[in-house]
Amino acid sequence: MQPEPIRIAVVGVGRFGSFHCGKIKSLPGVSLDAVVDLDPARAGEAARRFGTRALTRPGELAGRVQAAVVAVPTPEHHAVASELLRAGLDLLVEKPLAATSAQAAELVHLAETGKRFLQVGHLERFNPIVRAALPRIGTPRYVRYERLGPWPEQDVRTDVVLELMTHDLDLLLQLTQAPLVSISATGHCVASPYLDLVNARLEFADGLIADLSASRVHHRRSRVMTVLDEDGLIEVDLEGQQLWRSRALHGDLHCENLSLEPGDALMDQDRAFVEALEMSRVPAVCGSAGEAAVRLAEQILSSIQKP
Repeated sequence: MQPEPIRIAVVGVGRFGSFHCGKIKSLPGVSLDAVVDLDPARAGEAARRFGTRALTRPGELAGRVQAAVVAVPTPEHHAVASELLRAGLDLLVEKPLAATSAQAAELVHLAETGKRFLQVGHLERFNPIVRAALPRIGTPRYVRYERLGPWPEQDVRTDVVLELMTHDLDLLLQLTQAPLVSISATGHCVASPYLDLVNARLEFADGLIADLSASRVHHRRSRVMTVLDEDGLIEVDLEGQQLWRSRALHGDLHCENLSLEPGDALMDQDRAFVEALEMSRVPAVCGSAGEAAVRLAEQILSSIQKP
């Protein structure tokens, strides 16, 4: 006898929420049971496109579905996710988990006390070239992350640290568990009331130094991770799916190049969420990891004096 499909809803069906709808709809053993959006027209259009029902309030999901993907704007993450966790739903919340570390901590607490699954959408964890790079890194001494791009299509409602840099903060936290000892950061409001361009240097108790740059006002896109470890240098093009490893051997510089086919990180992420539900196991990127990234982002933001 076939088990009942897992009933999942997508809350927030803007550009990225619609991507989630397509992935959820195509996964076996899953039913896209509803889409939710405060805009009735947008909810209705998504429901017609993906063959499901349209709702306009997250609270309507209680008793209808087992789980939900929360893809509303960042300032609304806490209100929507907390309501759904209290209603007994398992959640995949888009990154960042919340707008503040206090809100993120409350969501983690609600998930733990309610015995609900809480996964955070740190998509780079599912990037094939990142998965290939991390096992190749020894003890990191210096890392640099560059995440630049043009002005986004969606409305800007938060600083670039939360919107973009949290991807790299999550990756950084995979490389060190040492306490943070110092931060120096600069930020600029270029095209919005929020910080659109931020550079930060972080120093950790184990000696690791990390430089991070995030911008949404550049003419070009760049997603690059560079790591210096005891064996040499690793440079990773996160979009181009390229990895270069340089090391000195017997007085000569030896280079290794790895090129991968582009994967579907969003599909892999959503599949991992479904598998966590099916197998009752801890999600691949749990709520506490999302909370840690928000806490670090908040520390960076608090160190910046806006001009």
